Amino acid sequence: MKTVLSFTDGSRYAASVYDHALWAAQQIKTQLRVVHTLNPHREKAALADFSGKIGPEAYDSLMNDLVDFDRERARISQVRGEAILAEALRHINEAGLQNVDTELRHGLFVDVLEDIQDNVDLIVIGKRGQNHAIAMKHLGTNIERTLRVAKCPVLVSSRAFKPIKRCLLAFDGGPSSQKALAFIATHSLFDGVEIDILRVGRDDDRNRNEVQDAAKTLTQAGFTASARILEGEPAKVITSEVENTGYDLLAMGAYGHSRAKRLLIGSTTATLARDCHVPILMFR
Repeated sequence: MKTVLSFTDGSRYAASVYDHALWAAQQIKTQLRVVHTLNPHREKAALADFSGKIGPEAYDSLMNDLVDFDRERARISQVRGEAILAEALRHINEAGLQNVDTELRHGLFVDVLEDIQDNVDLIVIGKRGQNHAIAMKHLGTNIERTLRVAKCPVLVSSRAFKPIKRCLLAFDGGPSSQKALAFIATHSLFDGVEIDILRVGRDDDRNRNEVQDAAKTLTQAGFTASARILEGEPAKVITSEVENTGYDLLAMGAYGHSRAKRLLIGSTTATLARDCHVPILMFR
């Protein structure tokens, strides 16, 4: 059985992450796994070399104090992590899902993700974490880290969850947007969801054929789907459509045909992830 994998840091966005992950698990009818990571580098105090500035006895005493400080900080982090996971479990259970596993892992976020993502159908993370909760226009650093190593789609939650009935697929014809189209057409995550396809670019024969073929793929899969082309700057056009047309979800490739293809998240994707107020399902 595949799993919906969610990460939490207990920030102000955590409840929204749980709700989005809960929706996904219920749509897919699968297990939900919630993980909190303890970063070993963040838990350790910096040990500077004071040996040439203080006497040996004072130095030994200082080192012992720092070791004790590290040990206590690690203990507090462990207790806090367990409390975060207990709250996640309570929140999800009260919402009606009992098939939930919680896990406290030690290690860097990316390393933990690489270790545990086998048999994962979908990864759910928050748009901003604890360190960026105040900076409303600042993206959480884990978004790009996740996309760099994820083997499956990544759902970036919005600040608050609302029922997902309409989805906008931002389609540019590239490999990642084709992957998004195939996933939507075949996956139970989108059962009961209305799909609209938007191509931002010139209204020419090539683009019309591509969006019409995409709409046909979804229609043949049983969806109510429409497709249109709008000209303009992609990030601005897509954001405007999402905000003004009442979509509950944006699906898109993590990058398209940009010159800086070595960068996983291009400027358009980063802008959309930062400015759109709906959850975003990203494909690489």
